[in-house]
Amino acid sequence: MKTELLTPESPVTMITASLHDLVDTLANSLQPAASRNKSLIINDVPVNITAERNEHLLSSVLAGLMNEVITHTESSCIRITAKTFRNVVLLHVKNDGSLNYDSISHNLSAMQTQAEKLDGFIGFTSYRNKITTIAFSFTNIQEAA
Repeated sequence: MKTELLTPESPVTMITASLHDLVDTLANSLQPAASRNKSLIINDVPVNITAERNEHLLSSVLAGLMNEVITHTESSCIRITAKTFRNVVLLHVKNDGSLNYDSISHNLSAMQTQAEKLDGFIGFTSYRNKITTIAFSFTNIQEAA
């Protein structure tokens, strides 16, 4: 008689979905917080950019970034944009208000650990003309066509 040992694996939901739709869903859930801070969220992610990653992890990192910017911003426009370079997705969260790097740097470090699980990186990339940009890049599982 053979005995087979089955070990449960944690379910990982891989998605191949529109990044635009994911940003829309997150923006809608964060809109009340943005409204309280008199801010507006604009989704400028092209509808043809897809994300082929763990849905829960990708949503968690992106929601965390958006929430940090919303929490530390008042009376501004928060714009989310994205581009692809082969199998790398570069997402920018731009803020036209004043956003202090010191106030969010600790939380960005914690999110970087999650981003690394997506073969990704989070960085505070610029502060020009009162526009702050936080970049989040990650690799898709398969290379884009």
